[in-house]
Amino acid sequence: MGWPKKRKDLHMKTMKSLRGVWGSENFTMAGIWSALILALIVLGYGATAQAQNEKRTVFTENNFHWQGALKDGQTLEVVNQNGDIEASAASGDAAQVEGTKQDGDENELFIEVVEYSDGVTICAVYAKEKTPGHCHRGGVSSESRNWNWHGHRSKINLSVKLPKGVRLTASTTNGSVRGHELSSVVKAATTNGNVEVSTSEWASARTTNGGVRVSMGNAKWTGELSLTTTNGSVHVTLPAGSEFEVKAATTNGGIHTDFPITVQGSFNSKDLSGTVGAGGRELRVATTNGGIELKKG
Repeated sequence: MGWPKKRKDLHMKTMKSLRGVWGSENFTMAGIWSALILALIVLGYGATAQAQNEKRTVFTENNFHWQGALKDGQTLEVVNQNGDIEASAASGDAAQVEGTKQDGDENELFIEVVEYSDGVTICAVYAKEKTPGHCHRGGVSSESRNWNWHGHRSKINLSVKLPKGVRLTASTTNGSVRGHELSSVVKAATTNGNVEVSTSEWASARTTNGGVRVSMGNAKWTGELSLTTTNGSVHVTLPAGSEFEVKAATTNGGIHTDFPITVQGSFNSKDLSGTVGAGGRELRVATTNGGIELKKG
């Protein structure tokens, strides 16, 4: 696949211009500058192509409803800021997200939906201008995070219907994240609230002020899986035949496990490192103020 003709012509014109300015003996340096200019052109072309693959839609109504077809392996990302996220299994192949604005100034809050080739990101956005471009993978722009935060913000609780096999990434700031009887890989996070997930696959969870309770039906993740909080307990349920390397730590609390663990080093009731079965993957469980429990499902 070659570069578009306009960009190729621009590259040749740049080379000729630089030859005239620098002289033939310095043409090598001119070539370097030309290559840098061409690289900037290519980066701009790539960014344009990426933007063309996105479909952005803004919803300003008080009652939000979105529905779309997502395939096994694609990701539905839901980003809230002030409110809960609650997910349950969809009855069919269509994913759904809906919610109703509550409290505060309803005009300050809107929803932006960004559709990609491999999934969808849905964000609750707080911004003066209700225009596309605030919502991104991983969260919202800094303006949306900071604008009018000192006031009493309106909130929205988002309800999610998730088809089997579609990955869920759910995050909020002030609110809980809950997922019930899912058949998907889940990544859940909040700052002020609880995280509760039950899935036939595996799930990571993170909060600061709240508890974590996760039940997994599959323990064949790759790499490290983290379940953490600061102020709260962590309860994890895994299949009885799970194999993993565990690192569990608490400051003010204890650790209880149903799994036989081959301990590395000395055993400490507040800090545990060891291997369950043959290992093969990492499970990190941590809290500061709370207990840790590893249960067999």
